[in-house]
Amino acid sequence: MQVLRPRGPLPGDRPFTADWRHLAALRNGEVIGACSLGPAPWPRADLAQPPSPQWQFRSLAVLPAHRGGVGSALVAAATGLATDEGVGSLWATARVAALSLYERQRWQVVGPEWDKPGVGPHKYVIRLIR
Repeated sequence: MQVLRPRGPLPGDRPFTADWRHLAALRNGEVIGACSLGPAPWPRADLAQPPSPQWQFRSLAVLPAHRGGVGSALVAAATGLATDEGVGSLWATARVAALSLYERQRWQVVGPEWDKPGVGPHKYVIRLIR
């Protein structure tokens, strides 16, 4: 996706399976932001035990010229979709610089900071849905 990876995928990027949902923010017919969510088990049982079913939220991206609310709207829309789908919890790997976006929407930061190759410092975040 041009918004997230303008130079193509990074090592470790996984393709989405057919049961994933994809959301986009549009302005004048142009995709200015997007994200994806779908079934994926929480990978760190040593850090937390979020309720099932567990879905991953990933690939949140907003074009630089449109930052300042679009990302928050996409996170809120994804949370609403997860609620409608009966999801127990959402989880994500979040850039450290974006943690406040998640915390404002009741996501919990979990575990130590770690480096995601090619992207930078990250932490796990969890949003309990029910």
